Amino acid sequence: MDISLQVIQDLAPDQASLNAAKKLIKPGKWPTRGKSAAVHSIWGQCQGSGANPYYTMADVVDHGYKCTCPSRKFPCKHVLALLWQFAEDAEEFTEGEPPAWVQEWLGRRRKSGATTTAESKPVVSKNIHAADTPVTTLSAAEQAKKEADKARRAEQNRAKTNALITAGLEEFQQWVDDQLRTGIAGFLKEAPARCRRIAARLVDAKAAALASRVDELPAKLRQLENEHRPAAVFKELGQLILLSEAWLADPDDADARRAVASTETREQVLGHSQTLRRHGVWENIGEKVETRRDGLISHSTWLVNIESDTPEFALLQDYYPASAGKREVGLGNGMHLKGELAYYPSRLPLRAFAVEYQIQNHADDHPWPVSSVDVWTHYQHSLFQLPWQEQCPYLLGKGRILTDEEGRYWWCSLTDDNRLPLLNHSLPTLLPGAILQAAFITWNGRHAELFNVHSEQWGRLSC
Repeated sequence: MDISLQVIQDLAPDQASLNAAKKLIKPGKWPTRGKSAAVHSIWGQCQGSGANPYYTMADVVDHGYKCTCPSRKFPCKHVLALLWQFAEDAEEFTEGEPPAWVQEWLGRRRKSGATTTAESKPVVSKNIHAADTPVTTLSAAEQAKKEADKARRAEQNRAKTNALITAGLEEFQQWVDDQLRTGIAGFLKEAPARCRRIAARLVDAKAAALASRVDELPAKLRQLENEHRPAAVFKELGQLILLSEAWLADPDDADARRAVASTETREQVLGHSQTLRRHGVWENIGEKVETRRDGLISHSTWLVNIESDTPEFALLQDYYPASAGKREVGLGNGMHLKGELAYYPSRLPLRAFAVEYQIQNHADDHPWPVSSVDVWTHYQHSLFQLPWQEQCPYLLGKGRILTDEEGRYWWCSLTDDNRLPLLNHSLPTLLPGAILQAAFITWNGRHAELFNVHSEQWGRLSC
């Protein structure tokens, strides 16, 4: 079972794809690579720009392929890189049974022998041996001028973007004033329409992240009982005003810019000299997958470093189009990721991505490092760092879950008198009344959302 570099060259849609694939041929980019001679297929997980890896697979005989990345080029750079690595060193691929996501692809694909013939494809000049080789050689002076021109254009574009965002934030602040002036009761009746209109204006103003948060406000309010909605509106609008003021005061503040405009790329984070990196064994203690109003799927994965004596959290956040369908995840509930995480620059480092890691399927049932301060103090500390923070992660100690007369769930601590109302509308039948050793929640100052619990009798239970 083998494949030649010539075949990979012929499969590539253009020279740029070969160049991009060459950059992905690094062991750290592929924590998983496998092969199966029985079905003449190879597969791998490639760490891309998102929180979760791309699942890539290919048939080395009839040259079929699939990748979960959103690229519009076929095959994409990940498929080409996987095939390229196999062509150069097939022994580095682990022989074994194809995982479920490969078997699913193999089961539904239609084998067609050879791929598209040369006569049916336009002739494109490309050379696999020229990948990553500059087309032309510039002198030192020409290269310096090119870099200077590129930097100048980037600065001009940034200035234009900042001007647009500034105007958009000023309009947004006026919009908030109008909602308060006309009354929260009226806002609650028309929240979806009102939020959608100002969100569209913010998108036009290049404040995409803020636009998304405003657009999602009505959905958050629907999760609450009627009596809690006015207070939630005041809190959210107040936090968004603080966010806009922070951006207007310093557009270069990393936290404010990420919450208003856009998130840094993986390359930008790794290229920063002060990027926080942390090694450890990270357990997946909670996942949340939501469909947003803008048509994107939000996939949040919460991790905790079980090698740390105190809670050390990380949030892997990924977005992908809902039209792409269900996407496989690389780290299931309770599984462990051993390796290094890189955090996005922040006064309160939380969002991160995996740099180099291995996934451990059957790790020991290690106890969680429970928080030593109460949840209110922890939340106040978070708000002191980031006043617009929506929620903070927290590990509760020993307690149990009870229900009130109206069927709502509460967390009741067994070590003190603390009781926390839960947002969860349904929980596993084993949980209510049972004594639990620890629980992972996110706390927004008024309600907790329960993600995972640890029981001596049942081990880890996802909520």
